[in-house]
Amino acid sequence: MLEILPAPDAVLAMRASGRIDEADIERAILAVDNALATRDRIAVYAEIGINGMTPGALACHLSYGFGKLRELHRFPRAAVVTGQDWVRWVAQVEQAVLPGIEVKIFPPAEKDAALAWASEPLPPPAAEPEPVQPSIRPIGTTKPDLVAFEVDGRIGAEDMRRLIATFNQAMDEHHRLRVLVRVRDFDGVTLDALRQEGLMAAKMRGWGKVERYALVGGPAWMEGVTASAAPFVGIQTRRYELADEAQAWSWLGGEPADGGNQAT
Repeated sequence: MLEILPAPDAVLAMRASGRIDEADIERAILAVDNALATRDRIAVYAEIGINGMTPGALACHLSYGFGKLRELHRFPRAAVVTGQDWVRWVAQVEQAVLPGIEVKIFPPAEKDAALAWASEPLPPPAAEPEPVQPSIRPIGTTKPDLVAFEVDGRIGAEDMRRLIATFNQAMDEHHRLRVLVRVRDFDGVTLDALRQEGLMAAKMRGWGKVERYALVGGPAWMEGVTASAAPFVGIQTRRYELADEAQAWSWLGGEPADGGNQAT
């Protein structure tokens, strides 16, 4: 169930509970569109305590969400009230990944503080420079159906274009794939990177193609998000510390092509 809650003019407030269906998502979409029709930017307040989402609701949510990537600058602040661990993980991802959005998580006992924070004057828009150096580097592997790459920095538009092209080629050539991602440093994703054509299509297609996914390194929240998403997309996932990268390659059944290009 999704309810639209009373809130100050510059805030869109919602409560999601129980099992979310397509009608709930459509109600939320209408509320967002109506709010943006009268204001250039809005803050979002969300109380979340759900126990599931129908396939139709998930598809509707993803489609609308990816369609709004070009307008992320219009959502500079989000207050999330929840007692669910997986929602906190998702909120942490949004804080780390989405450019120009400030996300703050509150426990249910602090609803008033959350709404007060969301209602504060919004900060002025800030320009976001593209990274100067590539942040994604492909890693050659000994198996053609094993795709690997390293992340080191902030992912920009050119990084994302190369990544989409690499995965599309691999998915064209192989029925099933295994993936290794080594994260030395992760500083988020630029808005232009999220706007890249074909990103959503590649992601949706990948859910049906990838059978094993190994994450090596990266911040702790990545492990929680990866593990929580795995049952929904049917992908076996494991996370390893950088020092244990050899175990990740063994689990995937391959090696780096040069035989020694592992994290140290």
